[in-house]
Amino acid sequence: MITGKTIGQLAELYTMTPGTLIPVEFSGSTYYASHSILTSSSSFSSRISGLETASGSFSTRVSNLKIDSGSFSTRTTALERVTGNITGDVVTKNSGSWTLSTGANTVSFTVPIGNTYTMWVNGNIPNGICVWNATVTVTNTNVPVIGQQFAWYYLAGNALALTSIPAQIIGTAGTISTTSPAVGTTTNVFTFGITNNSETSQTVNYGWNKIS
Repeated sequence: MITGKTIGQLAELYTMTPGTLIPVEFSGSTYYASHSILTSSSSFSSRISGLETASGSFSTRVSNLKIDSGSFSTRTTALERVTGNITGDVVTKNSGSWTLSTGANTVSFTVPIGNTYTMWVNGNIPNGICVWNATVTVTNTNVPVIGQQFAWYYLAGNALALTSIPAQIIGTAGTISTTSPAVGTTTNVFTFGITNNSETSQTVNYGWNKIS
């Protein structure tokens, strides 16, 4: 007999036998089902199996997630490889400055052999500008440097005057050079003559980029 209470208000039964009747509420009406029917119902078993299948499917999804994680790791590794390539190919820049006393100065910078460079010298003070740039390949210390160089200074002001530029650079655009002039044994040293005609010491900047 139903006591007039809702199922949630009934005491819980911890032990059931095959003859136990179980009240069931559905859409506002009360029914009963026997314990034996529920435990032997193929439909109930099918639902449990379906739940297991769903669990299996969930496991599959988790496995897929692991695969995705592995794929992410692969992509991360690929990114590291790309980053490594970028790091390996990045232009190496070096720069510095000379302090020129008044009068004539001889200054220089040295680069490692076996590389190609872009280079520059840049001095800019009141009434004095001197600039130089070059693209060169330095092979050995006892053979000419192949490349091109350009230089200019502000003659009207004449506070900074270029008097000499590196002599070991040879080459003409569009031609093959075969000459071997005497260039000494330090062709990786680039030397400049700069006269400071101002009344105080001045700073001139220089530098190079290793591009290969």
